[in-house]
Amino acid sequence: MPNVMPKVYTRNPYSTAQNSYNAIEVSNSSPVDLVIKLYDGAVNFLSKAVLEIQDGKKGQIDYINKTVAIIEELLSALKVDVGGEVALNLRELYVYMLMELTKANATNDTKSILKIQGLLKTLMDGWVEVREQGITGLSRRVAIKS
Repeated sequence: MPNVMPKVYTRNPYSTAQNSYNAIEVSNSSPVDLVIKLYDGAVNFLSKAVLEIQDGKKGQIDYINKTVAIIEELLSALKVDVGGEVALNLRELYVYMLMELTKANATNDTKSILKIQGLLKTLMDGWVEVREQGITGLSRRVAIKS
């Protein structure tokens, strides 16, 4: 029987520290800040998806799936019963984004991905404005379920 040494797996200390930092940052964030972070993550994932397509790689699937998960989270967090027309419009927009990303993923359509990324950037800018203006009532009614 050959003498085979078992593989030794070590944790990346940076990864563990980064995960801890992220958990603390999320727990200390306001609902508006969380929404902005979600939009920012989705925008960044779509940038990476476009680069993957342009480089002829297949990694865009993972980045688009991560973006879809973020949009689904934003969709599930809407308070349509209290948010009225704003929440209904966001819901329709999120559903549209999900459909477009599904098609873009199947066809490697960077134009559609960039279009959705632009919509997400616009929404993120709007929430940054909400934060800067201190319009907290809107975030409680529309963005986040408590």
